[in-house]
Amino acid sequence: MKKIPLWKLKREILRLGRTIWNLPGIAWEYLSLRPRYDRSAPHSRKIHHGAKPLTGEVAIYLIFPAQGVLPSHMHMLEHLETQDINPVVVSNLPLSQADMDRILPLSAMVIERPNVGYDFGGYRDAVLQLGDRLPTLERLYILNDSVWMIDAPRSWFDDVRAKDADFCGATSNYGIKRCDARDFRELVWEYTIEHPNFHYASYALAIGPDILRDPGFLRYWKRFRLSNDKKRTVRRGEIGLTQWVHKNGYKHTATCPVTGLDAEIAALGDDELDALTRNLVIPESPRLLAMRDEVLQSDPHTPEGRSDRIQIVLATVSGQAIGYAMPYYTTRRRGFQFLKKSPLWLSRDSSDKMLELMSGLDGPLGRQAAQEARDLRATRGAALDAGD
Repeated sequence: MKKIPLWKLKREILRLGRTIWNLPGIAWEYLSLRPRYDRSAPHSRKIHHGAKPLTGEVAIYLIFPAQGVLPSHMHMLEHLETQDINPVVVSNLPLSQADMDRILPLSAMVIERPNVGYDFGGYRDAVLQLGDRLPTLERLYILNDSVWMIDAPRSWFDDVRAKDADFCGATSNYGIKRCDARDFRELVWEYTIEHPNFHYASYALAIGPDILRDPGFLRYWKRFRLSNDKKRTVRRGEIGLTQWVHKNGYKHTATCPVTGLDAEIAALGDDELDALTRNLVIPESPRLLAMRDEVLQSDPHTPEGRSDRIQIVLATVSGQAIGYAMPYYTTRRRGFQFLKKSPLWLSRDSSDKMLELMSGLDGPLGRQAAQEARDLRATRGAALDAGD
């Protein structure tokens, strides 16, 4: 029997202690936040009707415009227009009149709301506002501005339409059993949707008509328990929605899947595999980053060097999902259209990797994303350069 490392045992004891300490607050929030918000929402939320109809394909686009509505927000709305998708913009911050005047002509509706319940609180407001219209829609997309949409040979929305699925995400998470960074060589790539935390990331979701006509879908949102804790929001939101879809027998998939990623990576040449490993984005796991750097000291042209590179790539994806970990690969080889923003301020290594990658992006969406990435590094990521 394998012994549990002392550091891991201490970590779990501390985690249990924090959970017990926070339990009264968690219970109070669970029971009271949603009804309190629903009572106050008619006074704190503002609904504006735009120029587009609430018919056909509709997209809930949630934004947090701390610096006002950015060019990338406008690019997303313009791209939706080219796809004949009618946006419901949800802003978790108040909008200036100038910004409102810019987005209303490209929107079916704009909802201004307090930032209660993070993204899923905003999605919920939009879904409930759509209400009886849901069964009449051809498809409902859920999007947010935690990512940039960049130029690609084919639009993600066309990828979704080509899938034979009721529910589609850009990427999934927890389909592979995670391992400790120091055990990366032991990782076995076995994909399963049965993991209790398996979910599709909510920055890009698509929901088909069969689900929209299911009364249980609207009921899920009415009963959704709001939380102002990010981890609980992910658990109840991304995980909860995915598990509801799976439990009810709907077909679901990702447009950027990881099912055969092990074979895909193993087929790369030595230099390609080495470049991928060097460009992994690892923003929140210093231990995994250290193991990646250790692997890079080995010769990429030896069997051991190749094997270690394959394993560290797979361990990184299993730990933080392909959308975060592999933008170098997904944008070049898969035509993936989304880039996460948070690595720009979470760590120096991940921020540097993203800036280097994005400096080479072509097209108006990519060039604007690269400029906004530089701005984020200079503002939210300023502390990363403090020691220079």
